[in-house]
Amino acid sequence: MSLREIYDRSFDESCGKTIDATACPECDGPLATDGGETGCEECGLIVDQYYIDHTHGPRVFDDDPNSARRTGGRLTPARHDRGVSAEIGYNRDANGQRVSPKKRRQLHRLRREHRRARFGSKAERNLATALQDIARMGSALDLPYSVTEEASQIYRRAQKHDLIRGRSLEMLAAGSLYATCRARGLPRRQDEIADVARCTLDQVRTGYRVLNSELGIDAQAVTARTHVPRLASDCDVSADVHARAFELAELADEVGIANGRNPAGVAAACLYLAGKELGGTQTQAEFAAAADVTVPTLRARYYELSDLA
Repeated sequence: MSLREIYDRSFDESCGKTIDATACPECDGPLATDGGETGCEECGLIVDQYYIDHTHGPRVFDDDPNSARRTGGRLTPARHDRGVSAEIGYNRDANGQRVSPKKRRQLHRLRREHRRARFGSKAERNLATALQDIARMGSALDLPYSVTEEASQIYRRAQKHDLIRGRSLEMLAAGSLYATCRARGLPRRQDEIADVARCTLDQVRTGYRVLNSELGIDAQAVTARTHVPRLASDCDVSADVHARAFELAELADEVGIANGRNPAGVAAACLYLAGKELGGTQTQAEFAAAADVTVPTLRARYYELSDLA
């Protein structure tokens, strides 16, 4: 028969950690666990820390159709494995303690074998490379993460339809990102994508053309109104000039001045005309450079808008 006291080890249900000590080593006061820290209630000495907090789990109801059970991070098409892969840590264990040199060498060998076994085929390795390139370009262009995910989904569709064969990964990755911008109506030009891509401008155009013809990208029409906010920000115009230029851009779209013309040039002309009306200091050359059009093009649109306004 064991003579050990039955309750000499307590289990704190608030954090899920077994506590060996029952009294403070300094003042023999009672111990309590709060927020992962075990401390004395008398003197406040922190006896132990537990870095994993189990108290903030989601509430789960049996009759809830959308269960919120803890199942890890959400799936994302921006990762080749959709975000379900495991990662091996480095120098600390789950409790935050430093591991021994022997265990550290073992973890290093496990990480090496884990990297080698991440990809089951060459197609999966190429997919991971392309998705990393899309994420890099999206970050360089300061695009939302949702745009990166949608571009990754378009690239997955291209790989499923065997559009990668005979074409470079970088070309279709850049084309997927530009196709997403077109589908969302974002005023991003092809040369902006080419500046951050690992391919030329002609390759970006070819990649988008292939995706558009084979997958049927639902591209939205780019109007002058979509270019006004970006040009206004680049040229640092006032809020009044910005608002007036947006009104002029809406008028140009309704009347049909922008039909068959570069929408960026029409937007630049709207900003220049609004600046002339409200005392702006920007010149035609500044707006033309921001819109990547020539000064005669901007001047021609300016004269057409002046007749309407």
